[in-house]
Formats: sequence, structure tokens, C-alpha cells
Amino acid sequence: MQELPLMSIEQIINAYKSLHASKPSFGMDVYAEGFNPHGLVVLQNNGKGSTGVPVRCDHYILILTLKGGSVRHVNQHDYEVPAHAIQLLVPEAIHSFEDMEPNSEFFVLLFDREFLPQELETLLYFHKENPQYVDLDGLEFTKVLSIYEQLNLEYKNKDHGYEELSRSLLTQLLYLLKRGKLSKPKEEIQNRSEQITSQFLCLIEEHFHTRKSVQEYADILELTPKHLSETIKSTLHKPALFFIHKRIVKEIQYLLVYSSMSIKQIASSLNFENSSQMGRFFKGYEEKSPKNYRLSLQNNH
Repeated sequence: MQELPLMSIEQIINAYKSLHASKPSFGMDVYAEGFNPHGLVVLQNNGKGSTGVPVRCDHYILILTLKGGSVRHVNQHDYEVPAHAIQLLVPEAIHSFEDMEPNSEFFVLLFDREFLPQELETLLYFHKENPQYVDLDGLEFTKVLSIYEQLNLEYKNKDHGYEELSRSLLTQLLYLLKRGKLSKPKEEIQNRSEQITSQFLCLIEEHFHTRKSVQEYADILELTPKHLSETIKSTLHKPALFFIHKRIVKEIQYLLVYSSMSIKQIASSLNFENSSQMGRFFKGYEEKSPKNYRLSLQNNH
């Protein structure tokens, strides 16, 4: 299988440049001459009722919701993230969003894998395994907001040692986020149906390139297709096949807009028999051919 592209910090900023104001009071000016994003980037995102095409990044994104909120689709999970919440998106996860309100506003930190020392790998792995957002109470939100504002000042002033101090501030945010996740009430022990559902969604993320039928996932789980279908319908209220197809569609969308792969290459990478078969599949969900979808979205990115 051809290695799939991951978007750099610079590419993701260019893709969503319209969400950022010039000469912002908070964060970096993405329109400034000589703007060169690397390491850690501090941004303000004004939302404006936007919807994002699925993306896969080579870096971390730490998002603090100031007001409004958004629905974030991360791999197989959907999160309705309210105001005064914080969430970390990790490299290689596929994610997209829809802002819930036209006046939604966010402070955003983008940072490379290499920005933090290797000693923090365990902390970052914890967040990879626990991708949920954390609601912040009044005091917690004030504390987190203060750290974002300190990071903003460090990068605006660039005084001696600002990068080292910024690493320390970012590390504080990640530990506060971990504390928030660990302080949430433990979920009740999953029943068998919930266990099957969780395993099914994880398996889709692992195998969607090559497995497209409920039968194939049922075989892995050592279940009958009927049992798997009924279980997913009862827990997620949609057919099992919907979730398999949804993940494949997200990957096609991403590759059409953000890669230089031909439609034939995309079809091959996702194990379709040919581009015509992928075209029929995609049009059934998006009501556009892959070619027309690519043309319509690339004009905006």
C-alpha cells in the first residue's frame, strides 16, 4: 500500500487560513511577511460557522474552546465539544469538524512531535489512548487560559530562553489535561454489546483499507454477521456497514483534497477493483464524482 500523506503545520495553516484574522490580538499573524511556522505555533481561530474536510496531520493540535463549540470527528469517535473545553488531537488521527455556532472562537496550539523532549512520550501516549476532551470548571479554565496567554507573550516577545519556557508551559497544559481526564467518573464496566462495538470501531480504523464488509469484521470477532449487525444497530443506532463506509469515505475525501495521488491511485490504495468502482461508491455518499469533489474542494484550499 502506498504511504499516505500527512499534513505539516504549514500545510494545515494554509488549508484553513480563512479562519484566522490578520494582525490578531492573540496568536501569530499567518498573513505576515516571513511567517514561518515550525516547532510551536500559537493561533486564534474565529470559526465563522465553518466545516472542515477530514485531515491527517504529522503534528499535535491542542484546542481550547473559548465560546461556541464544535462537533469533532476523530477517527471513529464524534465529540460535541462545548465552550471552556480543551482537547488534544494527535498525529495521524483523521479528524474533521463542524462549528456549532457562527461565533465560535478557539485558541489553538500546533506543535511538532520533536518540540517536546522524549521523556514525555508516555504522557503523549496516554493522550493518544484517551482522545476525549475535558470540560473545564471556572478555576480550571482561568488557569488554562492564563497558560495560553503566557505562551502567546513568549512568542510575541521572544526574550532569552522563550522556547525552553514555552516547552514548560505546554507540558503544564498536557498534565492538566491528563488530570482532567483521570478525574472524570470512571465509566461503568462495558456490557458485552458495548465491548463488541468498541472492538468493531477499533478494527475499522485498523483494517478499512482492505476490509469493506460486515462479514470480514464478524470473522475477526468470531461472530456471525447477523449478531454483529444487530449489536451495532442496538448500540450506535445505525447499521454496521455505515461505519465501515463512513471511514472509507473520510479517507477518500482527505486524499482527493490534500494529496497529489490520482483517482486511480487512491482507488488502488483503498483496494477498490478500479476507479470506476470507487467512483460509484463515493457518489453514493457524496452525490459527486471523486473528480468533481476534488475540483470543488481544492478551489477552496
